[in-house]
Amino acid sequence: MAKKAHSHSSQPDPERAKIAAAEARGKAAVRDIKSVAAKTRGMQQRSQQKRG
Repeated sequence: MAKKAHSHSSQPDPERAKIAAAEARGKAAVRDIKSVAAKTRGMQQRSQQKRG
């Protein structure tokens, strides 16, 4: 019985864990898109400065 209680406390609710993982993936994807957009914008500005 003590072992069962321990295993339950160490593992979170699987449904809640799935939701949290999905939210984390969504936030990471948004962050990646924003950073890539900022990076390409910066690279374009630098190349234009070199030409000008």
